[in-house]
Amino acid sequence: MTNTISKKEYYKRVLLLAIPIAFQNLLTALLNIFDQMMVGWLPAGIADAGLSAVLLANQVVFIFQIFVFAIANTVNLFIAQYTENDNAHLIKNRAGFGFMIILIVSVIFTILCATVPDVVIGLFNPGEEYRVMAQEFLRLVSFSFVPMGFTVGITFMLRAVRKLKGALIVNACAVALNFLLNYTFMFGLFGVQPMGLNGAAVGTIISRIVEFIAVTAVLILSKTPIIGKIKEMFSFDKAFVKKFFSMFFPILCNEIFWVLATTVYLFVYDKLENSTVVLASVNIAQSLDKIVSVIMIGVGNAVGVVMGNIVGLGNADEVQKYARESVKFGILTGLVVTVLTFVASFVAPAVFKNVTAETQEMSRGLIWLYALTAVIRTLNFMYVIGILRSGGDTTFCMISETIILWAFSVPLVIISGIVFNASLYVVFLMSMVSEVIKIIAFELRVRKGKWIKFLEKK
Repeated sequence: MTNTISKKEYYKRVLLLAIPIAFQNLLTALLNIFDQMMVGWLPAGIADAGLSAVLLANQVVFIFQIFVFAIANTVNLFIAQYTENDNAHLIKNRAGFGFMIILIVSVIFTILCATVPDVVIGLFNPGEEYRVMAQEFLRLVSFSFVPMGFTVGITFMLRAVRKLKGALIVNACAVALNFLLNYTFMFGLFGVQPMGLNGAAVGTIISRIVEFIAVTAVLILSKTPIIGKIKEMFSFDKAFVKKFFSMFFPILCNEIFWVLATTVYLFVYDKLENSTVVLASVNIAQSLDKIVSVIMIGVGNAVGVVMGNIVGLGNADEVQKYARESVKFGILTGLVVTVLTFVASFVAPAVFKNVTAETQEMSRGLIWLYALTAVIRTLNFMYVIGILRSGGDTTFCMISETIILWAFSVPLVIISGIVFNASLYVVFLMSMVSEVIKIIAFELRVRKGKWIKFLEKK
C-alpha cells in the first residue's frame, strides 16, 4: 500500500465528499429556516414571541446534538484511518461502541427535557412572554432525540467510509416529510386540528422516527463495514475504550465550552433593549447563516475525512503538505460563503413576513456582519475540524479554543452588552474577537507540526 496520494486524488476525494455533505447540511438548514418561516407566519403578536421561544428551545436541542456530534466525530477519527492502514476489520467494533454511547446520551437528554423542561429552559433566564411556549415546545421535541441521535451517528459513519448516496436520498425525503407534517400540525391540513407552535414539534417527532427507520435500512442494505455480528460490534477492549475517551472528552469539552459561550451570548442578547426583536433578529440571521455555511461545513468535514485517510498512511511530510493545501482551500471556501451571505441578506428577512419591520431591518444588518466575518470563521472551522482533529490533536484544540474564547470574547460580550448596553451589532463583533486570535494560534500549531499524532499504525 502506497503512503502518498496525489494532489488530484486529494481534491477528488474532498469534492466527492464535500458535495453530498454540504447538500445534507443544506437540507437540514432549509428545514430549520422553513420551520422558522412557519413560526413567522403565526398571527401577528405571536410570531416574534414564537421565534424567541423556538430559539431558546433549539439551543437545548443544539447542545444535545453537540454530544452526538462529538461521539460520531471521535469514532470517525478511527474509521477514517482504518480505511487506509489495514485495520478495516475494526471499523464495525468502533461503530458499535459509538452507537452504544449515543443511545445512553439520547435517553438522558430525553428524560431531562421531557420531565423538567421548566428547569432546563429556566437556565437561559427567558422572558416571561415566551417562557411557557419554549418549555412546552422543548418537552414535545425531546421525544425525537433517540431517533435523531442514531440518524446522526449513522450518517456521520457513512461519511467516514465514503458511502453517502443512500443516506442523502433519505435525508432529502425526510426534510420534505418534516415540512409537510409541520405545516399540517401547525396550521391544520387534511382535517387535523391546528396546534400552532407545538405542531412543529409533533411533525419533527414523526419525521425523525421515519428517517431513522429509513437510514437504518440504507445502512443494512449498502453492505458497509460499519455493521456486523453482535459480538463483533459490542465486544470492546480496554485499550480502545481508554483511547476513545482520551479523544472524545477534549472534543466534547471543546464543544460544550463553545455552546456555553453562545448561551452567554443569548443571555446578553436577551438583556439588550427591545430583547424580543433582538432575539427574533438573531434567529433569522442564524437560520440564514446555517444555510450558507453548509459550504464551509461540507468542505471542512470532507477535508477532515481525507486528512484522516492521509494520517492513516503514516507519512508526516504528506500530512503537513496537505494541511497547507487545506488552509488554501479554507480561504477560498470562506470567500464563497461571504458572497452568498451578502447576496442572501437582501432576500432572507422579507421571507418572515409577519415579523415587525424593525426585526427585518435588524436581522439584515446582522447578516451583513456574518458575511464580513465569513472567511475568519471558515478558516477556524478548517483548522479544527479539517486539520488538527484529523491528526489527533484534540486536546490542543480544546485548551486553546476554550482559553481564547473565555478570556476574550465572552467578557467583551458581557461588558459591551450588560455594562455599556451596546447595540446588537457591537455585541456580535465582540464575539468575533476570539476568532481572529484563534487563527494565529492554529496557524502556528500547524506550522510546527506537533499536531500530527498517529492514532493507529500498521
